[in-house]
Amino acid sequence: MPRPLTVDEIPGIVAAFAQGARNAIAAGFDGVEVHGANGYLIDQFLRDTPNQRTDAYGGSLENRARLLFEVLTAVTQAIGSERVGLRLSPLNSFNSMKDSDPLALIGFLADRLNAFKLAYLHVMRADFFGVQKADVMPVAREKYKGVLVGNMGYSADEAEAAIAEGKLDAVAFGTAFLANPDLPARIRAKAPLNAPDSNTFYAGGAKGYTDYPTLQVA
Repeated sequence: MPRPLTVDEIPGIVAAFAQGARNAIAAGFDGVEVHGANGYLIDQFLRDTPNQRTDAYGGSLENRARLLFEVLTAVTQAIGSERVGLRLSPLNSFNSMKDSDPLALIGFLADRLNAFKLAYLHVMRADFFGVQKADVMPVAREKYKGVLVGNMGYSADEAEAAIAEGKLDAVAFGTAFLANPDLPARIRAKAPLNAPDSNTFYAGGAKGYTDYPTLQVA
C-alpha cells in the first residue's frame, strides 16, 4: 500500500532529482525538464486534494510547494538554471489529481518560480478528462516573467496566434507529434495531420509510435 513519505526520506528524494539531472548532462543531454505534473510525486505534494500532510510539506501553498522548490534548488545548483525547465498541470485530473483553487496554485507558483531563472515554464492548460475547468494561462503569463510554454490541444493556427499576441513564448505539441513524425514540415506546408490513436499510447510496441506515415512530398 502507498504511504506518505516521512520527512526524513525527503532529502534523499531531492538528492535523487539532482543526481538524475547530472546523469542526463553526462549522457549528452542539453538540459532536463523537472516533472511537476500529471499526478506524479511533485504534483501529489502541490495539490490540496491528494496532499493531506500536516507537517511542513502540507497545508498552505508555501508548504505544498516546498518539495518542488527544494528539487529545483538542488537541480539548478547541480547543472545550472539555464539547463532546467519545469512542467506543471494545475488542472489535469489524471491520476485522480485535483486542487480546490487551481488559479491560486498556478499564480503562486508562477510568481515564485521567477527567482529560479529557469530555461522555461511549461504549463498544461486543461484537464484530459474535463473535470476541472479554468483559464490558467493568463494567470501564468501575468505572474511569470521568463519563457512560458503552453501545451494541450493547440492547433497550429492557435499556437501561432498565441505567440504573436504575446500570450505565450512557445507551444509544445505532444500527441500531434506521436501521430506525425514530420509535424514541423506538415505545419509549414499547412498539410492535414494524421489523427493519433489513443488506444496505442504507452502500449510498448511499434504500433502507434513508429508506424504513422510521413508526409509524401513529390
